[in-house]
Amino acid sequence: MTEKLCITGMSGRLGSILRRALAGEFELIALNRSRVPGVRTIRADLRKPGSIGFALAGVDAIVHLAAYPFADDNAEEIVPTNVSGTLHLLEAARRVGVQRVVFGSSLSVIGAHLPAFLGAYRGRSFLSAARKIAFLEKRESPRPDSLYGVSKVFGEALCRMYTDKHGFSCVCLRLAEVRPDDGPNPSDPHGALKMCRHADFVAGVRKAIARTRRSGFEVWTMISDDFREGTGKRSGSRRRATR
Repeated sequence: MTEKLCITGMSGRLGSILRRALAGEFELIALNRSRVPGVRTIRADLRKPGSIGFALAGVDAIVHLAAYPFADDNAEEIVPTNVSGTLHLLEAARRVGVQRVVFGSSLSVIGAHLPAFLGAYRGRSFLSAARKIAFLEKRESPRPDSLYGVSKVFGEALCRMYTDKHGFSCVCLRLAEVRPDDGPNPSDPHGALKMCRHADFVAGVRKAIARTRRSGFEVWTMISDDFREGTGKRSGSRRRATR
């Protein structure tokens, strides 16, 4: 049977990428404040738990991407949306027996480690994803670089709590930058070192969804091989970080 996959924030950049990629593999359901054309939409605001109600009944798994995405330390937006909103979603899922969750986290969780990362590899012409991930996973203890990063620390912790207390199966994806043009940030001299290509993002989500069929809690780092100008080549390798 085709699994029912609920994606929060489907109208956003990441959600739109997943919608196009996964439409033929899952019965997609959007949990969104606005209607997503062509997709069954649960109209809800995660900041308001009553708006979700029991609408998640019958869903097999959730990919939670809805968030206030700006690192501007706007607590009035970040805390209700990213922290309380994640709690409200997990609690709504628990009430109806949905226990499989893929949480869209961020490298901002360990963002204050990134200067050391850039310093270690500055001047390298190419760096594989596996090598970058090995460096970052050694620094997996949270060290956020913004209030946005703090909110993602809370999100990971909530997933861990719901795994321990309520038998959830959660995979948290610490995503590098996923850009609309699928290339490095031209305004960032280190953009090629810390991006996640669309194909790698989709492949990681697919594997994370499959992984949630087994019980437990895991954190994965999602980052691509360096972009090589003129070739577009990258291997998209990545590893899991489990705890």
